[in-house]
Amino acid sequence: MSFLVENQLLALVVIMTLGLLIGRIRIFGFRLGVAAVLFVGLALSTIEPDIAVPSLIYVVGLTLFVYTIGLEAGPSFFTSMKNTGLRNNALALGAIIATTALAWALIKIFNINAASGTGMFTGALTNTPAMAAVVDSLPSLIDDTGRLHVIAELPVVAYSLAYPLGVLVVILSIAIFNAVFKINHKKEAEDAGVAVQELKGTRIRVTVPNLPALENIPALLGLHIIVSRVERDGEQFIPLYGAHARIGDVLTVVGDTEELIRAENAIGELLDGDPYSDLELDYRRIFVSNTEIVGTPLEKLQPVLKDMLITRIRRGDTDLVASPEMTLQLGDRVRVVAPAEKLGEATRLLGDSYKKLSDFNLLPLTAGLVLGVLVGMVEFPLLGGNSLKLGNAGGPLVVALLLGMVSRTGKFVWQIPYGANLALRQLGITLFLAAIGTSAGAGFRSAIHDPQSLTIISFGALITLFMSLTVLIVGHKVMKIPFGETAGILAGTQTHPAVLSYVSDASRNELPAMGYTSVYPLAMISKILAAQTLLFLLI
Repeated sequence: MSFLVENQLLALVVIMTLGLLIGRIRIFGFRLGVAAVLFVGLALSTIEPDIAVPSLIYVVGLTLFVYTIGLEAGPSFFTSMKNTGLRNNALALGAIIATTALAWALIKIFNINAASGTGMFTGALTNTPAMAAVVDSLPSLIDDTGRLHVIAELPVVAYSLAYPLGVLVVILSIAIFNAVFKINHKKEAEDAGVAVQELKGTRIRVTVPNLPALENIPALLGLHIIVSRVERDGEQFIPLYGAHARIGDVLTVVGDTEELIRAENAIGELLDGDPYSDLELDYRRIFVSNTEIVGTPLEKLQPVLKDMLITRIRRGDTDLVASPEMTLQLGDRVRVVAPAEKLGEATRLLGDSYKKLSDFNLLPLTAGLVLGVLVGMVEFPLLGGNSLKLGNAGGPLVVALLLGMVSRTGKFVWQIPYGANLALRQLGITLFLAAIGTSAGAGFRSAIHDPQSLTIISFGALITLFMSLTVLIVGHKVMKIPFGETAGILAGTQTHPAVLSYVSDASRNELPAMGYTSVYPLAMISKILAAQTLLFLLI
């Protein structure tokens, strides 16, 4: 232990390594994941309180974590606001407000210390950035600097006590209500149109007259397909903008099985045979690594992609049918249909360089972080002379959401490659948890022997249960949201990926992810603000 006290870097990497190893252990089907790093840091610093990691480490880690989340969630967050996003966020925001009111009442009635009570609230809602915001806010609220160090430990200790049940109670609530409501996840996915379907290509002979222009067929006929090529009088060609199909043309159409059946009914008759067996037009999967084309809608790239057509986009592990308004991201793998001699040009245009992608430009990342930190420093005045600010968690998150939506500004590509995003996110949260865990060892040691610790654990579990019941019952039974999506909203409201992982494994469809991503950003910001507001009201 003395060796770790003398070597802060060694202490940091030991805590990270042990935490990540323990986090992989599955107990009753549940594992802590990266959150185990926090408890390893707490355990070691409880045994030896002089083990410490510089506070700058947790600030850097937290900022990286929320910024990379915002970049990835930005496009889907703002897109969801056009359909179900407002409904989902109203549910999440209402639940957070109600839960904050309950926490205030419990803390007041049972005379729990304000710093501990607010830490309990953030642990019950499993929101690490909110806890960090509470710690950051304490210096401006406490004048007695001699007591500040001791008091600053209290939110971290209470957070650590409430956190485990903050995860477990949510998962148990979802499991119980899944059985009580007798949920058929497969039918829910089919009814919502998100059942997992393999994308296929087929050939359809046009028998319906006066069809819309080929690029408008999906939108005007309500089909989620793309026409990748046209055969006419024995020749094949890529459909040009504004081109119309004629009676007798043979269209190669890409979509899932259900959409292809609907396309057959709307366009003509299905033909047998492999649509890709000929050699006149070929296709290739190409890796997107050219920053010049990232962030531009496909319809605007069409002049550059002359005689070429992107039909599918694989992002992460998901295949998407390409549509004119979609934009490419670094790391996408796209399927390009073109004459064989054009595929080399398509490869050069899109990049297809894993090495170049790995060596991504750090300048937009650091510039975005500068903007985020500056926004986080802006103070919003409150009654009583206090002020509220987004801090090192909320500021970078808000900026990242906006930059993720914009995608690029001139030569600056704000998005970072998918793999790099995940790596930076994991590194950020691990650094943060390791550093913040060691900051509360002495306080945790005394809390173990303090009867009030049981109170914090119990009330923390009650707060988590209230949040879970509010979202699940109101969302599914009152607002008639599919249960899988409602459970995803709960996971997003809790801002905990372990809950999303559990729900996704149980449902095996995209509904939980849809609910999660639609509310996660606003829930993160709302809980950061709610935790600071609760602290202001209590002190």
